[in-house]
Amino acid sequence: MQLEEYMQYRETTPHTQPGFPYNTYLCTIPLDFQHVGLHWHDQMELVYIKKGQGTVTVNLIPYPVSAGYIVPILPGELHSIDGDPSGPMEYENIIFSLTLLDTPDENEWCHTHIIEALRRGTLTFPRPICPGTVFHASVSGALDTADAACEKMESGYSLIVKSQLFLMLHALFAFREEAVPSKHSRHAKVLKPVFTWVKAHFQDSISVAEAAKITGYSPAHFMRIFRQETGQTFLQFLNDYRLSAAGYYLKETDEPVGKIASECGFDNFSYFIRSFRRKYGVSPRQYRAGLRSD
Repeated sequence: MQLEEYMQYRETTPHTQPGFPYNTYLCTIPLDFQHVGLHWHDQMELVYIKKGQGTVTVNLIPYPVSAGYIVPILPGELHSIDGDPSGPMEYENIIFSLTLLDTPDENEWCHTHIIEALRRGTLTFPRPICPGTVFHASVSGALDTADAACEKMESGYSLIVKSQLFLMLHALFAFREEAVPSKHSRHAKVLKPVFTWVKAHFQDSISVAEAAKITGYSPAHFMRIFRQETGQTFLQFLNDYRLSAAGYYLKETDEPVGKIASECGFDNFSYFIRSFRRKYGVSPRQYRAGLRSD
């Protein structure tokens, strides 16, 4: 599991075969992790709620969800996932690259009207997809059939998965919203480069002023907008990202804890230990030992 995957799925296990760019992760908030912070990637994602309730935020727009709801997330869209104090939320993350269904023929109908439209964000549809609708029956039926094929992994199962994904894409097209602009917070496009920058430079010394410069806002305005749109300060977001990265390196490497702290951008080792314990409930060494005893 790579760092970016770990940030989103932690200890969950992908339910697919290596070499086939279709992954499903079964996750529970808060048992696997407290929440999935704002991020984006080039793959398409579907969040399929199995139990409980929570919130899936897309382009900084929050969508309340509960069991059965499905939230498609297009390539490049900022998104995050949060549970609810009422109890755990179980959900399935379905991640796949649109190249899996694409063709090199630029004049092919599906490439032009669906694949490229999803990549550009011009194919829009109601979100979330709610149980009890024909739209939901079409999408959930395709995803459930693909899941069953992935569970068995019989010879040729990838053909079943691809066929069901095409059916799912047909449903997105059939229930598309005509001439409706994609919903997003007016600050989503401005803040998106900040998340990309943090991902690339979290090991370095980072200041609010540097982050604000990326947006073109003043530091004060940037801090106000960031908290308003994400529910946390920029420094809280940065610290949480660094701690998540530290958890990944504790899991995947044998590097000393002090070196990991430094490589994740923590200059003060005592502060790192306190922050790590506050986030994970155990010390870094206990966290590593617990992982290796499983």
